[in-house]
Amino acid sequence: MEKLFLYSISILMIVSSCEDKNQINLETKLINLLDSDDISGIDGFDTNGDAELDFETGLETQGNYRVLSDTLFYEEGYKIRFGRRITNSNRTVEFEIGSDTAIGTVTYNINGVLNVKAFDTTDNVQIDSMSFSKEFLTNFTRKVRFVQIDNSNNPDGDNWEINAFTPLVGGSGDKVTISSISIYELTDAMEAGALLHQFNADGIESLFINRDSLPVFTAYLPYLIEVSVNNTGPELSIDTTNVGEWVFKNYGRRFNMRGRKHLNDKGAILDSIANDNIHTGGWRAHGPGFGLQQRGFRSFFETVDLATIFVEDGGYNTSIWSIPYKTQRP
Repeated sequence: MEKLFLYSISILMIVSSCEDKNQINLETKLINLLDSDDISGIDGFDTNGDAELDFETGLETQGNYRVLSDTLFYEEGYKIRFGRRITNSNRTVEFEIGSDTAIGTVTYNINGVLNVKAFDTTDNVQIDSMSFSKEFLTNFTRKVRFVQIDNSNNPDGDNWEINAFTPLVGGSGDKVTISSISIYELTDAMEAGALLHQFNADGIESLFINRDSLPVFTAYLPYLIEVSVNNTGPELSIDTTNVGEWVFKNYGRRFNMRGRKHLNDKGAILDSIANDNIHTGGWRAHGPGFGLQQRGFRSFFETVDLATIFVEDGGYNTSIWSIPYKTQRP
């Protein structure tokens, strides 16, 4: 009986060791899928330094894509350039693995520097007293769903692939939050047309978007974007039409193939009511890239407390939702 008991223990240890090894091998395979995915990461969040409030670089554009751009100039006679430079990024992934489905919870911890530069609008000379840099820490989380599919050409008989993911949600501090994002067609009369996509804070962290059902935008067509936000205050006022926070749509694939659109809450330029915490702007979709019919990209919808940008010791408070999308040719 003692020998039989020892044999049983040995067999159990071997089986357990094989299961652990298979688990590690599968997790490695899933991590490799995540690394090779072209739209699920954070590339494009970094501007590698300061930039105009509205800019676009390295993307396929056609015609005068700045026609809906907001002015950069303010009552005080200066303009602002700002941007992030990431100094360190750490990613962790925790898996829940079933028989044919796996869920990976992906967390990013990002350290970086925010660069803010102010320029006199009369001679474009930098105003050193208003220019500064500050360090920041931003955290993001999303869930990725992997599914197992049959593949007779694979020696294992199957493959794993990324099936869906939730928006990447995070930011810094707790002063500002995003409550909803709405994207509409923009009519020839410069008014909101059909509602195309809407995302709400309630349930955003568990909202799986199928990879085959990502938001798709037709290249070179204009769209209307509304982002509703909350700011717990105290709210900094730059002037009567710049109160509390700014909102941006950042988009692209990496820092040298991306753009940024400054939305506004001024009651002008497509925005209906000033200072109602609904920031609005027009965005003209870029092309997928020369020679391509369709391609995936990343968007980072972001609200930034104005004290973050205009006050050196004003803290760093942002709220960001990253939602992948595609553009396609007409």
